[in-house]
Amino acid sequence: MPYLITSDIHGSAEGLELIRSAASRLGADGIISAGDQCPSSPDPLWSILIAVRGNCDRFYEYEGIPFPPISREMRIYGRNVIITHGDRLYIDDFNLNAGDVFISGHTHVPELRMEGGIYLVNPGSPSRPRSSSGPTAALFEEDRLSLLSLLDLTILSSLAFSFS
Repeated sequence: MPYLITSDIHGSAEGLELIRSAASRLGADGIISAGDQCPSSPDPLWSILIAVRGNCDRFYEYEGIPFPPISREMRIYGRNVIITHGDRLYIDDFNLNAGDVFISGHTHVPELRMEGGIYLVNPGSPSRPRSSSGPTAALFEEDRLSLLSLLDLTILSSLAFSFS
């Protein structure tokens, strides 16, 4: 089962619904958020996100939801994964190796590339996109990372993992 990756929801009910619908339709194991959730009202989705804090999150109260850390390190499908918003910490702030995955947000522009053997992904934004792709997210599967349109779940780009 894949992980859905989002960022920069900014409390948008429409953005939340796009994420909720995509996660359901894709059978996502979990939802990773690279910050700027900015919840303005309670919603069950806020409590299940694997989230980090974005630059706008400091202005909001998380009613009964733990305030997220600035960054997280975890293992997904045997890969080291770093998640941060991208406004304070960058790829050079972490000890990453070839094959690791670095997830960030902040720009609202989807991006997927490999640099020095490290997979870099920015899912864009479901609610305030700053690209012609419209509302986007990313998908983390065992064999690849993909950017997708949240309007119709079309894959916009994909990058397969190297297993050497």
